[in-house]
Amino acid sequence: MAENMDRYSGTKQKSPRRLHTAAGKFAPDYQEEPKRLRTMRLTDTAWAKLAQIADRNQITRSEVIEIFARDGELY
Repeated sequence: MAENMDRYSGTKQKSPRRLHTAAGKFAPDYQEEPKRLRTMRLTDTAWAKLAQIADRNQITRSEVIEIFARDGELY
């Protein structure tokens, strides 16, 4: 198994770009609106494409969806 893979889910660890507060906790990405856990169904192809976009931009798949939904641009 690759060294940067989560041994339970087989997915990569979150990107190190997330900021931390002085107390060492994660700082929220969107101050005005906390993120909530959601569930969706995607094909394996869509999941892989999200991973490619996330890797190119050094962000998580979740953040890719957030940016798309907020009319942002990614490369």
